[in-house]
Amino acid sequence: MSTTKEIEIKKEKEKEIEIIKEEEKETEKEDKEIVTLVSNDEKKFELSKDLVLLSGTLKAMLTGHGSFREKQTGVIQLKNIRGEVLKYVVEYLKYKKKYQKSNKEIPQFDNPTEIALELLMAANFLEL
Repeated sequence: MSTTKEIEIKKEKEKEIEIIKEEEKETEKEDKEIVTLVSNDEKKFELSKDLVLLSGTLKAMLTGHGSFREKQTGVIQLKNIRGEVLKYVVEYLKYKKKYQKSNKEIPQFDNPTEIALELLMAANFLEL
């Protein structure tokens, strides 16, 4: 026979498990959602929403309180970023996601020096 305390503990554990399951469902949903980034020269990059949310600016557009068109369409026009630069931004988002919880030595993220200034400006704008 279970005591009242044991029953309470069991109910608390069941609640915790439900919360974890809900969080996992939300993460899976974000992983499956696709967001399209479009450069000023109309190059398109399709990414999972969880990658895009690593950018503070893009996160605000997709999840903020405002009525950003991007929130409804899942398409984000980046009029101040060229396709070649956006390609490296996308690679950096993948790199950041891969290593954000790593406790191993993180390799250097390489990028071409000829677009370094544009990359820096894009990273600043996107809050990376």
